[in-house]
Order: sequence, then structure tokens, then C-alpha cells
Amino acid sequence: MKKLIILFLLMLTISAGAAAKSMVITLANNTKVYYQLGGETNPMMRFVDGKITVDADDYEISDIKNFYISMEDAPNAIESTMTASSMVYSANTLVVKAAEAKTVKVYSVGGKEVNADVQRAGEVITVNLNGLDKGAYIISTGDASFKVFKK
Repeated sequence: MKKLIILFLLMLTISAGAAAKSMVITLANNTKVYYQLGGETNPMMRFVDGKITVDADDYEISDIKNFYISMEDAPNAIESTMTASSMVYSANTLVVKAAEAKTVKVYSVGGKEVNADVQRAGEVITVNLNGLDKGAYIISTGDASFKVFKK
């Protein structure tokens, strides 16, 4: 196990030096958590007592499906878009006509999932950001992603 950890840290160092965009951790529930690389400060990953700690975030090893360094995955990437008639963003609330959206998740621009008030009424999904700090957020409906700014 110790050799595997050392090998991973070596690969992380080499990959970060090759201008990688992000380190991606895929959790057991398929949620992806992104840590941006190549900035002024890079994330610090530590393996302690059966847990992986990245900066201030702790993960049980059993909760991690995989992790990798990516040149393509970006924590603030917009995967697809919808037409303006299918969404409205006003007063820190996004209203989306998305009948086929199975899940709605809200992420900080750093890639960390955050808790937001998400309500579904038939084909309409309402995401209220009023309980969150000011800033940019990415809302993923499964088939589309929206980047919004909370003032």
C-alpha cells in the first residue's frame, strides 16, 4: 500500500508539472469532485488512517471509486446547454423545464457539490441559491449544465 501511495504521489507531481487542469475524484455514488491544478497553490493530498484528505476535505477510501489527473476535465466546464426558452434565472433562482432530468446537483466553481434548495414540480425544476454564499455555481441537471452567478 505504501508503494502505491508513493507511486501515486510521484505521478501526481509529474502530471501537475505537465500543466494538467484538474485532479478528479469519483466517489462511489458517481459524484465527481474536482481540484484545480496549476494555480498559485495546488491541492495537498494526504493518506491518513484509512482516509484520503485533499486540502480540508476528508474521504473514506471505501467511498472513492477512482481518482485521476485530467487534462480535459475542468471543474467549471459546461457540458451542454439548453435554449433560453427552457430556463429562466432571476433573483438567485433558476427555473428549468427539464422533464427528463433525473438528478439536479449544484457545484461550486471549484467542483465541490453544495447543498441548495432544489424543488421539482412535474416538468419544472426550481433551484434556489439564496442559502448559498455569493459567487459562481454550476447547476447540473444530468443532461445539461448551467453556470450562474449569485449576487
